This record gives sequence, C-alpha cells and structure tokens, in this order.
Amino acid sequence: MTTDELKSKTQYVHISIPYYPEDNLITFDDGVMTELECDEDFVPPMLNTDDMRLEMTIDIKEGRLVEWNKYNEYLRMQAKVMDSGTYTLLDAEKKPIWQICGYVPNRLIPSFEIEGDYGDYIELEINSNGTISNWKKEIDLSVFAKEGHEPKPIKTNKWHKAEDALRYIQSKNLNGEEFNWLIEQLNKR
Repeated sequence: MTTDELKSKTQYVHISIPYYPEDNLITFDDGVMTELECDEDFVPPMLNTDDMRLEMTIDIKEGRLVEWNKYNEYLRMQAKVMDSGTYTLLDAEKKPIWQICGYVPNRLIPSFEIEGDYGDYIELEINSNGTISNWKKEIDLSVFAKEGHEPKPIKTNKWHKAEDALRYIQSKNLNGEEFNWLIEQLNKR
C-alpha cells in the first residue's frame, strides 16, 4: 500500500508493546515529580495485566489516546521496546489496515533516543486530557508503506508471554548462535 493510500485511510494507530519493570513512568501531581513502579499501588493506565503489555490506541491526527481516563496532571512514559512491538494502523471504524512488527516506527511514534528513524524506544508525554504533547504534527506513514504488511491475526496472551521470555533470554544469556539453536529446537516440536 502506498503512503498516500495509508494516509487517506488511517485515523488511529494501535500500539502493543511489552511492559518491563525498568521502563520509566513519571507523573507530576501538583507540580511534584514522582517516578512510578508497577505494583499493587499503581497500574499504568494502558497496561494489560493479563500479559504485561502496554496497549494503547492513538488518534494520529489529534495526537490523543482514545482509551485515556484522567490520570493526575501528566504522565511521561519511556519504554524500551526491544524490537517486540506491534504497531497497527486502523481506519475510522478502528478496523486494522496495515501493520509493522518489531522496531518502533519513530517517524510516527515519538522517541527520546532516535529522532525521525527506526528505534528501540518510545517516549510519550501524556496530559491529563489524554493528548500527547510531544506528538508529531506532520503524520509520516512512509515506513508503514515500505516495511508494513497486512495485519496478522491477534496472538494469544500465551504467545506474547513466550515471545517476551525468549527475547529476554536472548538479551541476557544467549549469543545469537545459541538463540537460533533454541528457536530451531522449539520449531521442531
């Protein structure tokens, strides 16, 4: 699909990324900055606790989270996605159009690490009304046109957990050759 076709059809982007405890969630309440940690006292507003993924739908023209409920004055989220995010463009009726899996499409999604290109990070500065203050004014869907594909069926929570576990193992313990061997063994089953 071309960039112009995507731009004419797209109203929303749905983001699904793993939540890691080391991700930074910062809020300001009455001017006081507090770093938040996911525990029984605080669950991030976009967190799907069944599979520990941040799930959010953003109106790309308004730069506003659709499912947002007022949360204090402000929430800043910095997340390292580790190439395991899913970014799905949706039409006005929220039906999937086109999708990218892996790297963050930073030409659309704000990042503090790499501006204007693929990256591993997402940074959203969310105001109490759900608008994202660092959302880009110009919508750039070119990376979806170049790298995207028709949306894949939604994976189950078990698949997300297994995929996240494998990525964690790869990042902490295994070199590339060992990790590929493990994947081959799992595929044989």
